[in-house]
Amino acid sequence: MKPYFTPKEKSEIVKQHFLHATPLDEVCKTYNIDPLIFEKWKTSLYENSDLVFKQTPDDGLDYYQNYDFVINWLSQAFKGQTLNVLGIDTAPIKRVCSYKPVEIAINTGVVDVIFEDENEKCYHLEEQRNMSESDLYRFATQHFSVAREWRDNVIDIILISGRAYNGKKEIKTQSGLYCPQFIDFTQRDGKQRLEKIRQAVASGDTSSLLELVFLPMYGKDNDLNRKEFVKEVILFEIELLKQDPTKELLVAATLMMANKIIDKETFDELWREIKMFKVLEFAEEKGYDRGQKDGYDKGKNDGKNEGALNTAK
Repeated sequence: MKPYFTPKEKSEIVKQHFLHATPLDEVCKTYNIDPLIFEKWKTSLYENSDLVFKQTPDDGLDYYQNYDFVINWLSQAFKGQTLNVLGIDTAPIKRVCSYKPVEIAINTGVVDVIFEDENEKCYHLEEQRNMSESDLYRFATQHFSVAREWRDNVIDIILISGRAYNGKKEIKTQSGLYCPQFIDFTQRDGKQRLEKIRQAVASGDTSSLLELVFLPMYGKDNDLNRKEFVKEVILFEIELLKQDPTKELLVAATLMMANKIIDKETFDELWREIKMFKVLEFAEEKGYDRGQKDGYDKGKNDGKNEGALNTAK
């Protein structure tokens, strides 16, 4: 059976070779992995090494975002819907896929996905917390890689959260222009929007529920108590979950999206609250990885769809 390794374990295995000079063939034999797999891990590590030196918030950096789970939720939630909830005019979405490797850690502050609508137009959606001009240049380097895969029919959209961004909005060189579309979450009033969604749901209108997942990123950090606001959003979703068990993916995805902007204590508190409803069984281990394998095994054994919740793959 193919061995399963968490992102942290992969990192430790790669370090054995490069930091401790353990021969590659010995490392692969010890952990029963193919040398090509090791090369893939090494490449992923090198390609994202600049992210280690980025300035990131001190909270929530010791656990990983279950990136696969978020992609899984986006795929289900937005199929047949538009991106109007984010302020982006599109045709109905027919497909969602990831662009970044799933091993990316939460401290990168990045959500990187591609939405394809029914007109076969692609929207490359990236989220950056506390954005800087260096992030804009990094996004620009990715643009043509995405364009190559999607035959140039792609629009870059950057979601800004955390601090307001006042830097340049485009990069112009002698050879061309990189001009993404910006959606500035820092200019949105999260508490006001939450209240409007509450009122809409009370009147029977659930069309804005998708927005709840992004709501924790609304507003400037110095304008609200981020921890308390995230708790307010999650607790509202839990109330929805009590009335409708199908909202479990909504609750879990919101927590996954928010866990890079709240401290570990707050995350654990909300995690315990949600776990009462067995929403996060797949995340029994704080790294969210052991649950992926357990969920897969459970789904395979009992033949039920619950395995899809336990594993994001």
